[in-house]
Amino acid sequence: MNRFIDMHDLGDALVRAGFAEPVLDVERYTLTYDDARGLMRDLKAIGAHNSTAGRARGLTGKSALARMLAAYEGFRRAGKLPATYEVVFAQAWCPTGPIRTKGQPRAETVVPISQIRRRN
Repeated sequence: MNRFIDMHDLGDALVRAGFAEPVLDVERYTLTYDDARGLMRDLKAIGAHNSTAGRARGLTGKSALARMLAAYEGFRRAGKLPATYEVVFAQAWCPTGPIRTKGQPRAETVVPISQIRRRN
């Protein structure tokens, strides 16, 4: 299972990048699927992958996949399997004007995910 960065850490990263008064909000969206394989196809299509350090690099075996599919069935409601996505929205002021990143439009700033640190 992936560990995701806390919304507050994203706000801290904006401040470290020179932005002021960051405001963040989170929305959760639940999509439903007829089967877990449909969910897995959607995750693959959006580029989601397991980025956990130290994870096994090999393919998941058939028995482990079967156990996961069976366990996920316990979440089925009204004939559908739920998948909840958490989307974080952020905005902040740049009091000194836009910070220009090579190749980016003047009004856009990119904060690499590598610059976002977790709180301990």
